[in-house]
Amino acid sequence: MNYFGNLQIRFFKSFLLLLIVSSLTACVDLTGARNTYIKKEEQPAISHVPNKKSKTQNMSSKKGEVHTMLGGLGIFSKGMYTLRDKVSEKYHITAHSTMWYNAGAVSRYIIDHYYKEKDHKPIILVGHSLGANEQIKVARNLNAAGVPVALLVTVDAVSQTIVPPNVKQALNVYKPGFVPMFSGLKLRAVDPQLTKIDNVNVDSIKGIKVNHFTIDKDEILQAMIMDKVDKVLVDGNKKGA
Repeated sequence: MNYFGNLQIRFFKSFLLLLIVSSLTACVDLTGARNTYIKKEEQPAISHVPNKKSKTQNMSSKKGEVHTMLGGLGIFSKGMYTLRDKVSEKYHITAHSTMWYNAGAVSRYIIDHYYKEKDHKPIILVGHSLGANEQIKVARNLNAAGVPVALLVTVDAVSQTIVPPNVKQALNVYKPGFVPMFSGLKLRAVDPQLTKIDNVNVDSIKGIKVNHFTIDKDEILQAMIMDKVDKVLVDGNKKGA
């Protein structure tokens, strides 16, 4: 009995370790999308939606840039693509999507473009799961470089919950759970005087039934995020903003 009991325990430990490694450290993008921030000679960009300008400029057109980030293996964070496309189509601004492990490339891209451009645009960071964690890291990198972030949107971030002072507003949509690696957490600001954070526990919203893997695609939550993006872009495009 002891032999078989120990064998079962070892098997369970091995399976659990494999699950954790696959979920947290695997750098394989199963979506087929590639990093849009790496130099062209290193890797072609295909997950990028350029700003669309029609012959008659739409009244909704704004200045801004949106960077969405997928978590895990990229197979459950498809809501990031949806948000990217919605923003690009509605406001005719350039939008990007990439995987969580490209946070360094995202940071360098934003910093480089920020200091090359004279007319600065509102910077919006959006991420789900590990993508949310890493977008907070991106915000910290930008803070160190003196680059402001107009809006940080995190969907079920499971760690890295301290928001740097260069972030003006943060919307954190989360669902608490019993498994730490799939349980959304509240965000806190380094300086609450500089950063306004809205922590939204989806369990408090009637009619929403989601889990860690579906929360980013919920239509009600997508509308909530788009509403916040809309307000930030409107404010950021006012004269003198």
